[in-house]
Amino acid sequence: MTDAGANEDTARICMLIIGIGYLFPIAAIWAAFDYWKVLFPDSNIEFLVTSLYQVGSVITVAALSLSESFSLGRRIIGGFTGQFVSLAVILSFRWLPVPRNTLYELLLSVVFLCSIATGYLDSALLALCSQYSTKMQQYLQIGIGFGTLVSVFYRDATKALMSHDIEDATAAYFVVALVTVLICLGAYRLLMSLPVSQGIGSEMLDEKLLDHTDDFPLLSPNSAAYGVNRSPGNEHGRARPALAKMASPSVDEECATLDAASQASSFTAVLKLVWRNQLVILLNFFLTTLCYPGIITAIPCRQMLQLRAGHWFQTLLLTAFTLIDIIGRFMTHVRFGLHYGNVQLTVVVRAIVFPVMLFCATSDSATDVLSIAVVGCFGFLNGYCASLGLIVVNEIPHLTNEQRKTCGRISACSVNGGLALGSLAASAVATSMGLTS
Repeated sequence: MTDAGANEDTARICMLIIGIGYLFPIAAIWAAFDYWKVLFPDSNIEFLVTSLYQVGSVITVAALSLSESFSLGRRIIGGFTGQFVSLAVILSFRWLPVPRNTLYELLLSVVFLCSIATGYLDSALLALCSQYSTKMQQYLQIGIGFGTLVSVFYRDATKALMSHDIEDATAAYFVVALVTVLICLGAYRLLMSLPVSQGIGSEMLDEKLLDHTDDFPLLSPNSAAYGVNRSPGNEHGRARPALAKMASPSVDEECATLDAASQASSFTAVLKLVWRNQLVILLNFFLTTLCYPGIITAIPCRQMLQLRAGHWFQTLLLTAFTLIDIIGRFMTHVRFGLHYGNVQLTVVVRAIVFPVMLFCATSDSATDVLSIAVVGCFGFLNGYCASLGLIVVNEIPHLTNEQRKTCGRISACSVNGGLALGSLAASAVATSMGLTS
């Protein structure tokens, strides 16, 4: 294998690991739902935790999106650091000599802190990923799915190995979770050190990227959209206006060109070009938290009585969801005729599954086999449809490199907006149907 090939494989692995860390902390908190039921037996806190987390994230992302330029690296490293601190505080819960009510309030405070940290990470990660090829974007989406899967597998393993003491099992679980966040942070640092990432992440977002398209196919083919060239005398790929090859424009002409480019890549201008696809992203993620994790963990065990103890049935439902979600994310290269122009069909298909999910949670006529099948179907559609929506928005024709970076920031708002609205809707549905206790 050539050095270039080895760098490409390393870059893909790094992007996958970064994806794991993207939503891993909140997934770890969700996966510990059985521990929360022991600490707070009178309430199903998944709905409140999810709503608080998603609202905090969307407020953070919305506030950060007002900035015209920012450092990718600082936000990503800061986001992972905040997530690490949040999980470390939760790890300390079992040793804190405080009343349950105080612990409950502390948990909600830590969840809110985690949402802010993830908002910082979110505001930069999609913009970073949009600078790479569709293949690299797919690896990020697969990693995001793996983040949820890894958290559930960690929980399954610690529960099975330490079934005699749920507090010991939970402490071991969060120790492993902390190590995972550190690994994700290391993967980001490694990715930024690879040749394929030259010029990305180390500078402010509003600076032009280097054109490595010929050397590194993992970078987006649109990265030359702003006239970046590697001609003699410009070996380092400094951004130059394309007209510079023909003549040196006047200072006024250069300023006018830069001003026009800045206006074309503004948040409002790009939103007008991509709003339909952004609406699809928002609705897909709305459907995600409408069911996950609250509705899924509210589905009772009816026939498989041996799985009632320790909430194993709900744990296995989460495992089935995340495992099949991963399969869906691996399938995004199979388009089934879907593209940026008709990806809204994915929302229609996913919406059909929701009433069946609600039927499994509320009706005594539902069977455990049906519940597992419906959760699995929802998991596949979640992994495939949500990931595809984030990928095809970057395939809209004629978007320049700067516009795609702005599109990444808009996508972060759409993702978090959809997740927040879905979690609030889930809380309302759960309250009206008596699923919160």
